[in-house]
This record gives sequence, structure tokens and C-alpha cells, in this order.
Amino acid sequence: MYSSKLEYYEKLGVSKETLICINQELKLPDERLTAFARPRRLEALNEALSFEKGKDQEHRKIKELYRLNSYTISAAKPGKEAAPDYLSCRNYITHEKTNNINDMNPMIIKDGVSEKDATFEDMFEKIETLMHSDLFGLEIMGMLLFRAAFMLDHKKDKDGHWRYEPPEQSMKILEKRIPYVSGTPIKVFLHFLELLSLNEDVKVYTLGYSELKQDYGRINTLLTFVHLIAVFLNRRSLAKFAGSFARPPSGMAPIPKTKIAEWFPLFSDTFLQAELK
Repeated sequence: MYSSKLEYYEKLGVSKETLICINQELKLPDERLTAFARPRRLEALNEALSFEKGKDQEHRKIKELYRLNSYTISAAKPGKEAAPDYLSCRNYITHEKTNNINDMNPMIIKDGVSEKDATFEDMFEKIETLMHSDLFGLEIMGMLLFRAAFMLDHKKDKDGHWRYEPPEQSMKILEKRIPYVSGTPIKVFLHFLELLSLNEDVKVYTLGYSELKQDYGRINTLLTFVHLIAVFLNRRSLAKFAGSFARPPSGMAPIPKTKIAEWFPLFSDTFLQAELK
């Protein structure tokens, strides 16, 4: 349909200057990404395990992690999977049915009022509303989530804790193109997914994968959302996305990371060299 990728972006009304900006901020480092992320994941995990926990669901302790204007993104402990009678988890090593004693409940709080608890299904539905949204905005969102999977945009705060800080210019461009996801500001939405993915690292740690050497947890969670976005961009087939759920890890459909620049070309310097001469 298009003689070049550049023509595709021109049809979307994206300038060369914007393409250069996104590429410079979001291009991937020459690193083994899973290995790069592991020490950061372990430090973030240990912080999450240290969050104070209430005695039960009715007396949860809330830890604020992010404040974005009138919104806060917080973790409430214990989460529902921590209840002693919750036996829907399965230990990866022993295969024993058990609870997740370290479970947290990620929360969005607006003006001091908590929004309803959000499940993975809720998150998929919210992203589904973007199917006919701005395609370039969707692409930026997918790129940011891919980078967040490997904690590429995390920085340490004054207390030495890892916090998500998406690149400023890319975030500004995204906010103009997709300001809201089902009424939630896009920046709040991304930070909520960040906390959701942290809780997935807590889960896999608790259920047996304590060293976080694999992509189970944070990485596969966010790469599943990236995969869905690639489907909406018509760069991955729905059949491949659906088929991935039939293979381990259960309930996840992570996009293959080794060929990510094929589906998100702005991750690569090769794109600029070939298209922006």
C-alpha cells in the first residue's frame, strides 16, 4: 500500500522531526534486555515485598507510589490473592494450589476517592477502545510499554527506589494524540500498568520463580499488552495473538522480543538511515 515506511507515517500526518524525536528517545539500547532488567526488577520486587500489610482486606495498608496531578497510583496490601482461603494460584515448582501471600492491589485514586479495582480483562477492554484511535499514538504507547517491560525508563528516586519516568517528549506527543483511555489520562494509565506489572513480579516470586531470571511476571505481562497493540496496528495477526494464549506462560501472549523492530520500526536506527536521508 505504501512505497516506504516514511510514506505510511506521512499519511498519518507525522513529521520527520517527530519521527526523529521518537526514535532518539525510544530507540533500544544494544543490551540483552532480560539480563539488563533483572537487577532492577529484583530491587523493585524487594521494595514491594517490604510494603506494610494490613491484617485483612477490610484493613489494607496503602502505599502511594506515584502522584500525577489529582491522581495517585498506589498499592494496597493485602490483595485479594493473599487471603488464606484463596487457592486459585499454583506454585510453579511444586504445582501445589495455594494463595499469593504477597499480593497487592494496584489502585488509581482520584481526589482521594479510589476507582474500582481493575482486572486484566478491564485493561484489555480499555485498550480495545483505542482500536480506532490515533495509530501513531498507539505505536508510541506500544513502544513505551515495551521499554517499561525491561525498566528502561525507570530512575531511582531520592530514597533509592526505582520509579517509572517515561521520556518527556514522547510522552507529550502521546498525550496530544491519545489524551485519555476510557476517561483515564494516558499517563495515569501507563503508570497503573507499571504497578500492575510490578505486582506480577511479586506473584511469580511468591509462587516459585524467586530469582526473576525468566520473562515471567513483569516482562510477559507488558509484552502481552504490546502484542495486542501490534494487532490493532495490523502488524501482528489476531490468530497469532490468540494462539499465544495456548502456550506457556498461562494467560499471557507476549510479543516476540527478538524481532520487535519489525513491528515497531522506530526502535531501530536502521529505519532512520534508510528512510530519512
